[in-house]
Amino acid sequence: MLPFLIVLRSDVGLIVAVIVIPLVIAGLVLAWYFSKKQVVKRALRNAPHRRINEFVTGENGKVVGKVIFAGETLQAPLSKRKCAAYHVVVQEYRQHGKSGSWHTIIEEEKRGDLVLHDGIGYAFIEPHNIQSFLVQDASFSSGTFNDASHELEGYLAQHGRKSTGLLGFNKSIRYREGVLEENEIVAAVGCGTWSTARQKNVRISGDRLLVIGVNEKGKLYLSDDPDVVKTE
Repeated sequence: MLPFLIVLRSDVGLIVAVIVIPLVIAGLVLAWYFSKKQVVKRALRNAPHRRINEFVTGENGKVVGKVIFAGETLQAPLSKRKCAAYHVVVQEYRQHGKSGSWHTIIEEEKRGDLVLHDGIGYAFIEPHNIQSFLVQDASFSSGTFNDASHELEGYLAQHGRKSTGLLGFNKSIRYREGVLEENEIVAAVGCGTWSTARQKNVRISGDRLLVIGVNEKGKLYLSDDPDVVKTE
């Protein structure tokens, strides 16, 4: 009887492994495929590229150009860099028994006036309903034997958070920031409409301005990832 039970348990374990492992792998693949980063990059890679001055009002397409500071700018909260947009993600490591995982405790995205110049024309990217992926090129951390800086502590406080726990010990926290700086190359995909710089209150050479907004599906994508700003 005992050998039979051992064989039975072995068979059950094999069946569970055969079913569960592929499901876990499939779940991870789907989570990656439908992540915000991959959705944005696919949309930008697959869209037809247009020079800004070639756009026809109502046309959908991809523009690529350098960021110029032509209106409202921002200061990135962690690195203090001047920029047209920023995206900050703050995560805390939480222990669960013998293991642990990172949990997002703050995610903040802000945009000023985002204007792109491709050498000939200018495009204004509407700030609403954008799905964006900004390369996070600045990172900071705090934790055991590594106190959060005054700037990091201040940023946490703005969002109702602290770098220490109830007993005063440092939490393990990582801070990541991506920005759109002047002259950085950016790609955007949406529906183009011709307007004027005066209407958008931005300063450019001339007045003709292409406005990139959401397409008929309500989508507007933006990224500075090197993989999607190629024009060839």
